[in-house]
Amino acid sequence: MIAALFIAVLQATPLPSPAASPAPSPAATAAPSPAVTGAPSPSPAPANAPALQPAAVNLHPNQTASVTIAGGTAPFTAAVDTPLVSAAIDQAAHALSVAASTNTGRAVVTLTDAAGNAVQLPVRVAYDAAIVPPNVTLRVTGDDVQTQWLQTQVLKALAKAVQLQPGTAARYGAFALPSTIGPGASADIPVAVAVAGGDTYFDVNATTTVSVQNVAAPAFLPPLLFYDDDPERVVSEGVLYRNRVTPQNPARLYYYHQNMQQPRRIVVVLAPAQSGDPATVQLIDASAGPNIDVMTVGHAVSRDFLVDKAHNDGTIVDVGAAPYVADAFLAQPGDGVAGSIGINVLSGGPVDVAVLSIPAAVTDDQIAQYLNAPKLPGDGHRRTGVFSLNDYGQERLPFSVGGDDAYTQYGATTPPSADNAGRDIGDYGVIHTLTFDVTNPGSAPATVYLYEEPLGGVVRSSFLVNGVLNEVGCARVSQKYQIGQPLMVGPGRSEIVVQTMTDGGSNYPLGVGLSSTPPLPQTPPISAPDGCFPKPQPSSPAVTASPSP
Repeated sequence: MIAALFIAVLQATPLPSPAASPAPSPAATAAPSPAVTGAPSPSPAPANAPALQPAAVNLHPNQTASVTIAGGTAPFTAAVDTPLVSAAIDQAAHALSVAASTNTGRAVVTLTDAAGNAVQLPVRVAYDAAIVPPNVTLRVTGDDVQTQWLQTQVLKALAKAVQLQPGTAARYGAFALPSTIGPGASADIPVAVAVAGGDTYFDVNATTTVSVQNVAAPAFLPPLLFYDDDPERVVSEGVLYRNRVTPQNPARLYYYHQNMQQPRRIVVVLAPAQSGDPATVQLIDASAGPNIDVMTVGHAVSRDFLVDKAHNDGTIVDVGAAPYVADAFLAQPGDGVAGSIGINVLSGGPVDVAVLSIPAAVTDDQIAQYLNAPKLPGDGHRRTGVFSLNDYGQERLPFSVGGDDAYTQYGATTPPSADNAGRDIGDYGVIHTLTFDVTNPGSAPATVYLYEEPLGGVVRSSFLVNGVLNEVGCARVSQKYQIGQPLMVGPGRSEIVVQTMTDGGSNYPLGVGLSSTPPLPQTPPISAPDGCFPKPQPSSPAVTASPSP
C-alpha cells in the first residue's frame, strides 16, 4: 500500500464540448443554500406557492434540463433575465424545460403561477473542468517491475488520459499497487481524480480504473545511440534532433538541453515514418527536469536508466495517426532537461523520433505541425550524431586479493561514429560494464573495496554493483572514494560486475578501481574545502595575551 498521495498536474489543453462526463451530470443539480448569519428569518411562502425540484440547475452549453413544478396554480409563465438560457413550460405535465445556449455564464429563470406567486431558479452554464475516462490502459514490460517506477507510470498515464481545461489541475488520490506483477499478469488500479473548476468550470470528482498489463517482452540491446546535445542551449523554436528507428534495429536516444531566454516546451515525439503505417513500440524511458540544477537532472537520468534497463522496465505504446509524446517539459529560462530512452519497434513500420523546441502555449494536439520544422543550427561543439554501441564500453579487469589495484577510467573517449556527424566525448548515453575477475589466493573470505577517482572535475555517479544500485555523492578532488559497502570475496575465483553511465552536467574522465586497501569511506560535504563547491573558510580570530591577575 502506498501512502496517501495527491499530485497536481497542470495542463493548458482546451477541451471540446464535453460529451457525457464521468462526473455527476450538471443537469438538474441542486445548488447548496449559503449559510446566512445575522439575517432576519425569511417570510413563509404563501399557501400553495409553486416550488421547483431541483431548486437550481447546472448545464453544459446546448444542454437541456427538465425541472418539476410542485404546487402553485396553473397556468404558469416563465421569464429569464438573460438570453443565456431559454425556458418553456409544459402546463399539463407541470414541468419547466430550461435550455442552455452556446455561451457560458449564469442566469435566473423566474416562474410565476396564476395567483402571482413566483419562484426563482438559478441556472449556471459551464463546461466540466476535465473529462475523465472511466478506464485507462497501461501496458508495461519488466521481469521484476519496481513499485516506485510503476507508480510513476500510472501517474504519467493519467496525465495523458485526463483532459483538463486551461488553468485547471488534477489531483489524484492515494492508490494501491500490486506487490508484484510479472510478465503476463494484470491488475486494475482504481484512482480518484478531483479537478476544481472555480468560477469558470464545474468541479469534477470521478474515479477511473487504470488497467495495468505486463506484456512479456525480451530485453533488447540497441546497437545504435542517437546523441542529441547540439545546440545544448536552446534559444529558439525548431527541431533539435530527428532520426528513424526501424524494426529489428532498436536504438537509444540520449538528449540533454538547457532552455534559455523565455519559457518553452521541450518535447520528445514519435510518429510513423510512413503515413498510414502505425507501429507498436517498447520504450525504456528515464527522463528528468525541468530543473535549473543541471547536475541533478543529468544524475537522475543515468541513475534511473541503469535500474530500469536492468529490470527491462518499460512501456508499450501505439504510434499512429497522431504523434505520440513520450516526454514533455515546460522549461523556464535556465532549466535543464535530459533523458535516455530505449526505443524498440515491436511491430509495424519504422518510427521517426524527434526532439522539438516549441512555444510554451503549443498543446500536444498541435505538435504535428512542428515535426517538419527546420533543424536548429548547432553551437559548434558537434555534440550530436549516431554512434555504434556494439561491444563498446565492455571491459574485463583481473584482480588478485592483496595485489595491485585493478583500475580503469571512462568518459574521455567517444563511441565509434556511425554517421560522421559529430562526437560523444564523455560517452553520454553509454552503459559501461566493468567485470572484475577476482582471485582470492587465501583460504578465507577477504574484504575488497570498489572506488571512484575524479580526474576531470566535479562529478556525481551511479553504479550497479552486482545488480544493486549505489550512488556516490558529488566529488571534485582526485582522491579515491568508496563505492557502496565493502565486498566479501570467497577463496578462489569470482566476479564483480559493475555497470555505470556518465551523468550529464558532470565532468570526465572518471577512474574506477578495485582494491584491498580501504579508500575514503564517503565524499566530502559539498561546501567543504575538498567538496564540489568549496566555500571560503572563516579565518581564526587573533588571540591576544590576557593580563596577569
